[in-house]
Amino acid sequence: MDFNTKVDEQLIYEGKWLHFKLLHFQVNGRQMVWEMIERPPGNRGGVDIIPIIKYKDKPSQVIVIANFRPPIRKFCLEFPAGIVDPEGSIQENGLREIKEETGYTAQIGQYQYNGVRIRNDPWKSTEYGLCVIADIDGDSEVNLNPKQHLESDENIIVYKVNMGKTMANEILQLAKEKDYEIAGLLWFFALGQQFNN
Repeated sequence: MDFNTKVDEQLIYEGKWLHFKLLHFQVNGRQMVWEMIERPPGNRGGVDIIPIIKYKDKPSQVIVIANFRPPIRKFCLEFPAGIVDPEGSIQENGLREIKEETGYTAQIGQYQYNGVRIRNDPWKSTEYGLCVIADIDGDSEVNLNPKQHLESDENIIVYKVNMGKTMANEILQLAKEKDYEIAGLLWFFALGQQFNN
């Protein structure tokens, strides 16, 4: 396939958060039509936050949320995330999302791969998120009784799971007990913990 192939876009539906389009193009002399969705113009992408709670006297934990997702009509276990606002840096948006969705006060961690852009579902969407790892001081007074600041259309439950080899099992157990689904980013992070020495 010639990757400089001309693609004609046909807008089918224009919603507040998503646009649905048909792409018309040729591959090996054959006319193709591809269905896709994208965010409206001006979108700055999303921010996905991996919040790690660190304690002085016990092992670190990771915050996960159960977020009600209307398309699947169920709660889904995932990391806190959100659309990046027009104002502020990616990091500022990430810290705001943690505070709103979980109530915890965090700071951006000094990690080599902070801010990497990841594609969530490139086969059907232009959607992307910037992954940020945030540290939370679990011993700090501001984080002892966190209170969420949810928007009126959000329905989010906060959980803490242990980092390390037990993380995947804890997530599976929670999903089974509560009849939750599991988001890909969270699951792959948990699987990666299996290979941590």
